[in-house]
Amino acid sequence: MSIAFIGLPAIRARSSLVFGCISLSAVLSACGGGGGSGSEGSSPVPVVKRVVDFSSSPVCTGADADYTVGTAPPDTISAMASAPAPFQGQGWRLSGTNRSDDLFIYTKCRLTGLKPQQSYRVDFAADFLTSAPSGCSGVGGAPGEGVTVHAGATAQEPMTLLNGNGYFRVNLDRGNQTVGGSQSQALGHIGNAVSTCIQRQFAAKTLGPPAVLQTQADAQGGIWLHVGIDSGFEAYSEVYLRSVSVTFTPLAR
Repeated sequence: MSIAFIGLPAIRARSSLVFGCISLSAVLSACGGGGGSGSEGSSPVPVVKRVVDFSSSPVCTGADADYTVGTAPPDTISAMASAPAPFQGQGWRLSGTNRSDDLFIYTKCRLTGLKPQQSYRVDFAADFLTSAPSGCSGVGGAPGEGVTVHAGATAQEPMTLLNGNGYFRVNLDRGNQTVGGSQSQALGHIGNAVSTCIQRQFAAKTLGPPAVLQTQADAQGGIWLHVGIDSGFEAYSEVYLRSVSVTFTPLAR
């Protein structure tokens, strides 16, 4: 059985940066199988797959984190933009200069249509464009391997807040750089196989499983998705997200 979810309500969210939007398509895939459950005789909870398509338009916002007032990045962008040559169309641009030895630039959007307060296993796959080379050295870290793609799904909205130590941090346990946390997972680095240490060229790259986590939908059946780049490379980084696939597999209660 296949059912299409149509219509994600517009959500206005604050951002420390630029506002933009994306388009969201949702597909409810086959029911049953090793995770869904409920009381005996009730309908099984279906597996839900969402494909966030950044080539079209609505409902996402951008932000950044992991810096102090004195090390705030001067040029971060998290917004829709035209894809770099030789690619066409649009993508969600994540870019900026790391001045704090640790810069996180991300986008977030709210997904709906899950079972309220149901626990899920979440699998991610991110498709993006990157010109970062692999196997090269850089300030503080490598321009490719030193920048990690993170993805998470939480009932709690991701927000950048100023903590008691004077740092702007995301209000989630998302880990840091190459290490994931309980609410966000490290998918891999942004280095491609086309660029050299001297000459860069954009190429498509996909990162996905085995980076998975567990989460629970909120009382309205919603989840906040966030995707970003976490940099240990103390210079400029730039990627363009094209799509993010998220699979929610229900867990037994």
